[in-house]
Amino acid sequence: MPAGVLQPTPPSRSLLESFIGRHQYLLELERKAEEEQTRLLNSKCSPKLLEQRGLALGGLGVASISIGLGGKSLIELHRPLAYHTSPILPPHTFRNGDPVQIEAHVSGNGTTKSKGKKKENEAEGAVEGVVYRVGQEKVVVAVDGSKEIDLPERLRLLKLANSVTFDRMDKTLAHLRRLVIPESDAPSPHTFNFPLIHSLLGAQIPSWTRDIPPARTSDNDAGPSSNAIQWFDPNLNESQKEAIEFCLKAEQLGCIHGPPGTGKTHTLIELIFQLLSRPASSSTTLPPRILITTPSNLALDNLLLRLHTLAQQPPYSTLLPRNSILRIGHPTRVHRDLVRETLDWRAANGDEGELLKDVGKELENNLGDLGKKRGEKGAIKGKERGKKWDEVRELRKEYRQREGKVVSTVVNAAQVVLATCHSAGARQLNNMIFDVCIIDEATQAVEAVCWVPILKSKKLILAGDPQQLPPTIMSKDEKAPTVSNVNGMDIKETMNNLSVKSDGPSIQPPRTLETTLFERLETLYGAGIKRVLQVQYRMNENIAIFPSETLYESALISDASVAKRTLLDLPSVEDRKSEDAKDVLEPTVVFFDTAGCEFYERTEGDGDEGKKSAIGEGSKSNENEADIVAKWSRKLITLGVPPSEIGIVTPYQAQVSVISALLHEEYPEMTIGSVDGLQGQEREAIILSLVRSNPTGEVGFLGEYRRLNVAMTRAKRQLCVVGDSSTVAKGSRYLKKWMEWLESEADVRWAGDDST
Repeated sequence: MPAGVLQPTPPSRSLLESFIGRHQYLLELERKAEEEQTRLLNSKCSPKLLEQRGLALGGLGVASISIGLGGKSLIELHRPLAYHTSPILPPHTFRNGDPVQIEAHVSGNGTTKSKGKKKENEAEGAVEGVVYRVGQEKVVVAVDGSKEIDLPERLRLLKLANSVTFDRMDKTLAHLRRLVIPESDAPSPHTFNFPLIHSLLGAQIPSWTRDIPPARTSDNDAGPSSNAIQWFDPNLNESQKEAIEFCLKAEQLGCIHGPPGTGKTHTLIELIFQLLSRPASSSTTLPPRILITTPSNLALDNLLLRLHTLAQQPPYSTLLPRNSILRIGHPTRVHRDLVRETLDWRAANGDEGELLKDVGKELENNLGDLGKKRGEKGAIKGKERGKKWDEVRELRKEYRQREGKVVSTVVNAAQVVLATCHSAGARQLNNMIFDVCIIDEATQAVEAVCWVPILKSKKLILAGDPQQLPPTIMSKDEKAPTVSNVNGMDIKETMNNLSVKSDGPSIQPPRTLETTLFERLETLYGAGIKRVLQVQYRMNENIAIFPSETLYESALISDASVAKRTLLDLPSVEDRKSEDAKDVLEPTVVFFDTAGCEFYERTEGDGDEGKKSAIGEGSKSNENEADIVAKWSRKLITLGVPPSEIGIVTPYQAQVSVISALLHEEYPEMTIGSVDGLQGQEREAIILSLVRSNPTGEVGFLGEYRRLNVAMTRAKRQLCVVGDSSTVAKGSRYLKKWMEWLESEADVRWAGDDST
C-alpha cells in the first residue's frame, strides 16, 4: 500500500442511505434552481438582454435539415445576410448537449410574456431540441424525429433548463442504492461485492500491485513480456512517470493532481497507451477496453484530438488501429478527421452505414419538401402534408431499426470510447463494462455525474486540480426549503441526526455539490491516494510564482523552456529593439490599477424598471476597463502578437458583451470570454478584466479564488490585469495578498493615462 493512504471506517447502512439520499436531495435543489432561473429569465428579461447574457441568439434562419443518429432531424441554423452584416455568431453560452428551443424571432426590448394558458416554453410553432454542434457561423440542433417541424422564416434560439442530465444522475444514484443497500434488513451492511464501488465508498481500502503488470508482446497471443516500462514519450518528467506508474499499479483506483500547465493531458495520453500495451487482466492477453470521460465536450475533444493524431503513427498505431477510437456525441472542434471518429459519422458513412443510406436519403428528401414555405415551388399543402408526415414517421421507424444493428457493430469494435460523463449513460453503451474508466477534469464534475461512467467500469483513474474551478452550482440549501423529502426520507432530519463515531475517516453526506469525488477521496484516504505533477510547461516563471506560493505549497517548478520567455521573443514580432516593443512586450505581469479613477462598475439593467427583479441583481460590466482592455489588445497586435494568441477573460458575461462590441468584429479570431469558458486552454497573452469597482468593496465572483487561479494561469508570456485594487483587496485575504503582490511585483501602470 502506498505511503500516506489512510484506513477508513467502513460505512454503516444508515450512512450509505444518508450519503446517497443527500446527493439526491442536493441534485433536486439544483434542478429546481436551474428551472426557476430559466423560467424567470425567459419571462422577465427582454430579448435583447437574453442575447447580451448569451442565453439567446436572434435573427437566425434555417440553412438545412438533415438526418442524424436515432432518426433525429438536424436543423442547421445560421445568420442570414438579409438580417446581419456578418455571418459570424455573436458571443453566446451555447454548448454541445445544451437543451434549447427554436422559436419565432422576438424583437424589441420589451419582456417576453406567456400568452393565455400556454406554458412559457410553448411558443407558436416552437420546437425543442439539443445543441448538436456549434461552429463560428452555425449552430446545429438535433430535434426528436417524431415532431413535425414547421418553422417560421426568422428564428430565435433560446437556452432551456437541462432536466435530462438531472434525470440521468438521479437514475444512476437509484441504481447505486440498489447495488449497495439491500432491500431486506441484512446483518451486514456490506453485501455489495464490487471492488471499485467498495473503494469509492470506503468499505475497503484500495489496493496496488507490487510490480507494474508486464507489457504484452507484439503478438497478442504470445503472452506477456518484460515488466520494465518502455516509455512512448521519452520527454516525460519524473513526476509524470511516477503518476503513470502509480496508476498502472492501482487495482481499483488512482488520482492524478495536475496543477496548471503541468501536462496533465499529456500524462493521461501516455497512461492510456501504457494501459493498452498491457493485458486487461492476469487471465487474458487482450488489451483493456477504456472509457474516457470528462464533464465538458471541449476537454473531451482535446483528448480525442491527441489520441487521433498519435494513432496515425507507429508505435501508437499498433495499439490503436483504424476504427478502434470512438467518440459518443459530436466533437465541439469541427475537424473532418475528428468527425470520422464519431459514432454518428461511422454509423452513417462506415462500411456498416450502407444499410442506412437509402432510407436516410429518402427521409431527407421528404423533410426538404415539407420545409418549403407557402408560395415556394413544390410546397406541400393540406391533407397531402399530413400524409407526408405519416411517411416520414414510418421511414424514421425503419431507420432506427436498421441503425440499432449498425450502432452495436461500431461500438463493439472500439477499443477506446470517449464520452462526456453524462453521455456515458447513453443507450448506445447500455450493458457495456469497461476495464478502465478515466475521468479527466474530475474536479469540475459533481460526484453524481461521475457515477454514470463508474458503474460501467472495473477500475477508475481521476485527474484534475482541486485548486481550479469547482462545478458550477446555482442552488443554496437554505434558499430552497421546498425539497425536504427524497425517496421517503427526510433528508435534512437525517443529516441533523447523523452522528458518526469512528477511529478513522469515513464517507460523509456532502454539505454541497461542490464537494467533488476527487476531493472526497483525498479526505477519505489522505494525500497517498494521488500523485501530483510538479513541473509546469506553460507560464513564464513570474506568472507562475504567485499561484505556486499560495495554492501549491511552492512546489510548482517552471521548466527552463518557458521560465524566461516573453512576448518579445515571438517570431511574429519584427521590431524587437524599439522602445514601444520593449515597453509593451517585455513585461510578463502588467497591472492597470484603476483605484481612484472612479471607473465604477455598472449593473446590467441600471436605469431600467425592475433592475433588481426576481431574476437577480444582474451581470456586471465596466466600460472604462473595457476601453483599457481594447487599447492594450490593439497595442499587442500592432507590435506583432497574433490576435488568436490573445485571450480576454472576465468573470461577467455583461463585460464579455461590452468588450466583444469593441473588438469581436475587428478580430473574430481573438478569444473573448468568461473564466469558465477558458479553463483547460492557454494563450500567449491573457488580459484579465476584474470589473468590480465600488465604494463598499463588493467583489462577487472574484471571491472564488479558484476562478482567479484559472484566469491568471492561462497566460504563457504575459498576464495583464485591469482592476481596482482598493475594491478588490477588500474581498478576502487571498485577494488582498494578490493585490499586494501585483503592486510590488508587476509592471504597474496608471489606468487614468489616456495613452494606456
